[in-house]
Amino acid sequence: MRAQHDRILINLSLEMNGIAKISFCGGARLMPARNLYDRELVFDEAEFCARRHGQARLEIDRRAILISVAPESPAVCDDCERVADRLTFALGDRHICRRCARESAR
Repeated sequence: MRAQHDRILINLSLEMNGIAKISFCGGARLMPARNLYDRELVFDEAEFCARRHGQARLEIDRRAILISVAPESPAVCDDCERVADRLTFALGDRHICRRCARESAR
């Protein structure tokens, strides 16, 4: 039984290769993320969902980015040290700006 469960998980991870998942309050969306153009569309949609629902979780390339509306005083990007836009991107314990988040997914 355990071996069958492991095989299902492996197959699921292989199927998710090249696909991004955007989760938000009330739903989720799967989108292709096979090339740079696809990834730009994924980020545009994830940002739209974050603005509409307050936050969204983007899973791409086995990494998760939490996108949320910035507070009154946006944080400084941990990578480039610029002040973040109206949206903040949390990648693990790092808070990064929009530009660095998009570059990290290339």
